[in-house]
Amino acid sequence: MLENNDFCFVCGTKNPFGLRVTPHISEDGTQVTIECTPPSHLQGWADVLHGGILSTLLDEAITYVGIATFGKPAVTAQLDVRFRNPSPTGVKLTVAAQRVKASRRLVAADATVTLEDGTLIATGSGKVMPL
Repeated sequence: MLENNDFCFVCGTKNPFGLRVTPHISEDGTQVTIECTPPSHLQGWADVLHGGILSTLLDEAITYVGIATFGKPAVTAQLDVRFRNPSPTGVKLTVAAQRVKASRRLVAADATVTLEDGTLIATGSGKVMPL
């Protein structure tokens, strides 16, 4: 059985090392938006956000589309990421995901990470399965 102890690295409020984001889910459950300002200790190169953190943010938004669609816990079955531009640390990012397809067993979604000025940082697509 799954237990939500609020320590998720991305959305857990009790994780002192986490990002502590709040996913915003559309009323129909087909879209999720996350805003996040990753700190410098999550860098790869100097002042450049590590690609694994970008992948994690895309994964979180896509997974929440699945959770909203299924109405219960869900996990990533597949994630594909494409990096478009480097992201500086310490600036606000917007992650937006939208459902592309849904069946009883899988939800497919696409997502983007952008800067406030609209610069595209990364894109992702994924599939989520219910637990």
